Amino acid sequence: MRSIPLSFALIVFTYLPSLAQVGTVFPPMECQNVDGIKSSLPTSLKGKKSVLCLAYSQKAQEKLQGWVEASVHDLILRSSEQSLIPEEPYNIHAFFIAMFTGANQNFANGAEAQIKKNIDVQLHPYILLYKGELELYKSKLKMDVKDDPYVFVLDEKGKIIYATHGAYTEKAMDEIEELIAEE
Repeated sequence: MRSIPLSFALIVFTYLPSLAQVGTVFPPMECQNVDGIKSSLPTSLKGKKSVLCLAYSQKAQEKLQGWVEASVHDLILRSSEQSLIPEEPYNIHAFFIAMFTGANQNFANGAEAQIKKNIDVQLHPYILLYKGELELYKSKLKMDVKDDPYVFVLDEKGKIIYATHGAYTEKAMDEIEELIAEE
């Protein structure tokens, strides 16, 4: 009988939770942007690949800021300091979703007002607020680390093709860009 090397087992069990949801359809989520426009995810996303960044705690929302800054430049505007002419934007949906659940739902209106006040109006359509239960999303999307933002790439039919969590990294963004650039 062969034994599995301990290092291999650790690698598999370390990455298994973040990969568990890949291949499943993103669960239904009713949101609205800060301008009051409602979205039904993933239904309203079908036809385009989508990048969804979710956070359900204050610390996760702080880490989400790195994803927002990078995504606006790399995915939405596709500009860089090195290029004089911005690249053609990807034909995708990209949303940053602040989740207000449980007692925190009471803070959603205040957060919405802060977003309107402090965030460029051009970014308002990309910021969604979710008010509701958390358990469905925690279990279906394997969102077990409360203080991490979660990033999902969906195919044109709403199926999850990539998932990661934690602070922004260039490596993760490169993987995301590779996936959304595929035809």
